[in-house]
Amino acid sequence: MKTIALFAAATVALAFAATAQEKKAPAPHPVTITFYVAGVQCDRCADSISESVKKVPSVTAVAGLSESSGHALVSFDSHVSSFHQIAKAIAEANPVHSEAYKPTIKFRVPDYSQGENAVKVEAVFKKLADRVTVKALDRKTGLFEASFLPLKVDAAKKAPQGFNGGNLGHPIRDEAPKGLGLNFSIVSEAKPAAK
Repeated sequence: MKTIALFAAATVALAFAATAQEKKAPAPHPVTITFYVAGVQCDRCADSISESVKKVPSVTAVAGLSESSGHALVSFDSHVSSFHQIAKAIAEANPVHSEAYKPTIKFRVPDYSQGENAVKVEAVFKKLADRVTVKALDRKTGLFEASFLPLKVDAAKKAPQGFNGGNLGHPIRDEAPKGLGLNFSIVSEAKPAAK
């Protein structure tokens, strides 16, 4: 009888553990992000970068990168791999011309220059200073560029590492008290789908 009770208790414990694991798994968050890439001088550069990025878990496509475009459209699940992990793969791609590639993203906060918004948004940027460097391209229109600092990997962490879009988007876009309630968007070079 004790064996049956012990077996039943173990089965129940395993079922609870499996349910807890299922609840912890984040919902997929597929995105296509434009990474601007400095240092692309030829098609071999673009191929080297594409090969490197495709090794990152969850990447499903790398498109549009050429010397003339200066950007790559990377499709991936940002709940599996971070923007920072994609940027690291770009920066670590085999440099064809002995010059490391430099990835950035661009984003907009259209109401940046209104009222006290600039001070509040700059405070958000400051909190990310250990992961990205944010540079204003046009303060009046709220256009910014984020350059990636070296990725600090936490081997114990299975989730995305380093900077991710939500690190900017949530504190800027979410309504108070969680965020500033401002418009925020990542600049995309993707062409809208034909209707």
